[in-house]
Amino acid sequence: MRTRKLVILLITLVLIPGGVLFAAYHHMGERDSGKFLDAYPELAGTKLDHCALCHSGGSYVNNQGRTVTMGSCQWCHYSYGYDGSGDIADTMNQYGIDFKAYGRNVAAVMAIEDLDSDGDGYTNAEEIAAFTYPGNANDNPGLTVAPYRVYTLAQLEEMGRHTQFMLMNASRSIDSYVEYTGTPVRDLLDDAGILANATGIVAYAPDGWAQTHPLEYEATDEMYHVYGNMPGQSYQYPPAAYYYSEEADVALNPAYGWCDYSDPSCVGRSNGDPINVDGGLKAILAYKREAEGVYLDPGFLDAENRIDGEGPFRMVVPQKSANPPDQSSRSTEQDVIWPYVYEWDHNAGACTKSTTIIKVEPLPEGTTDIDILEAGWTFVDQNKIIVYGAIDGTDSNGNGILDSEEFESETSDYSGDGIPDYMAPDTARFRHVKGLSKILIHCRKGEFASVSALADDDPSLTDTDKPDMDFPYGAIKFSIAAVSNGASTDVDMVFPEDVPTYAELYLITTAGWKSLSFGGNNGDDTIRVKLTDGDAATDGDGNADGAVRSVVALGIPAEAPDEKKSSSSSCFIKTLLK
Repeated sequence: MRTRKLVILLITLVLIPGGVLFAAYHHMGERDSGKFLDAYPELAGTKLDHCALCHSGGSYVNNQGRTVTMGSCQWCHYSYGYDGSGDIADTMNQYGIDFKAYGRNVAAVMAIEDLDSDGDGYTNAEEIAAFTYPGNANDNPGLTVAPYRVYTLAQLEEMGRHTQFMLMNASRSIDSYVEYTGTPVRDLLDDAGILANATGIVAYAPDGWAQTHPLEYEATDEMYHVYGNMPGQSYQYPPAAYYYSEEADVALNPAYGWCDYSDPSCVGRSNGDPINVDGGLKAILAYKREAEGVYLDPGFLDAENRIDGEGPFRMVVPQKSANPPDQSSRSTEQDVIWPYVYEWDHNAGACTKSTTIIKVEPLPEGTTDIDILEAGWTFVDQNKIIVYGAIDGTDSNGNGILDSEEFESETSDYSGDGIPDYMAPDTARFRHVKGLSKILIHCRKGEFASVSALADDDPSLTDTDKPDMDFPYGAIKFSIAAVSNGASTDVDMVFPEDVPTYAELYLITTAGWKSLSFGGNNGDDTIRVKLTDGDAATDGDGNADGAVRSVVALGIPAEAPDEKKSSSSSCFIKTLLK
């Protein structure tokens, strides 16, 4: 089997909404980002507060004849160089070129507002107002984002858990036997609402590396499927055997050994033993090395612009043609028990490290792609992954939660108004970030314009005055529209477990965390809170503008006050802390 061909793609359109804050990257010693922020201080921390505003990616042909395409940061490191020996102009997009031509100062930022630097029909000012790149013609306000679902590590851990011991056979580096635990990719795609016309997926690493996987089995050597079984068989991938040789063992033969047998799951196995995996070998999104009991190390770019680390998620596919670990193609020691064989199955090259985005092909007509080169690292930091593209994008009630997540049943009707919850604009049902169970929220007046689940330590939330207690469901961010200026609305919150009577609800604003008074808590799973438009104590933005925008979190003290302890609340805490 031929060496794997990793596809390297530059995806130029951005999914992430402008309101999402990034840990902005500024190169040491650079002096231009401050000028842009002097002109647009409100854009600090957004996607535009980044090198990609003025710099573009690029590509080169490596010594294997393969075209390598890089994002703005990597291309600058490659083209301009760590030592600054290259020409910085080679890394700039047209917006950056215009900025430089007009004086490279704050006045220049303002002077080029009316230009259309990237020639896409929108002025630079219009693009910036819409949080799109004014130097990238493929990112503009007229585009529609493809449907997407975001998953957290905690959610994946509750979804279709699968553990498999397997060979990671590489062409040019060390082979290894590893026991991975993860979510079967087919389970993840089914949960995301994959469409019937979907043909395959592309798994992306945040540095731009990617690998295409068909849904069904294909005879092509490089294509590792995620759904279909092997021809004439009931299993997805063929059974394998364990191959061991002291000559191959890098621990016993550090001079020219080529296989790492250090994983604890290798203990007790002998050469030729069958590899028995409960449920069979399959394509999984791995997040843990099971035998070692550790989660995958988050990936990062090393000094040579290569990803070091595997996690938080790695696309893992077994061999389609099971064979032994063979010597590295780079080794001069080929007179060994298993020399390098070009035609053997080197599956490790198809196992994308730090997979942060999975694209389901084909994209629905009229939708855009994702700039994984500029956004992917955010998901690495937050242990998240996005599945987007050919998935069910129906959002019947327009609250930002797709029906594929919100749907419970046609008869689920919290308010009793005859409208199923997933279609009712005054109701939202969604997964919290720490599991697959769902929270329901319902507003008595108005309707939800947007709803999202956040971690309580999400980078967009301040830590100021955050209390030291457990937040078992993270935080809930929502916007209630169609409320009369200054009017109040009662919001019911139904949680997966009964809420102890001593629980506290917090409103999170830019100023900090503060206790939010609520009533209707009798120890069951529902609480009710009154929110008033323009009231700084209950409305997160404090503006009387006909909309309530708030972020709230339910807090549970580690210990119940003595006078309020009860068996039901004790069980609640034990359940949450399992």
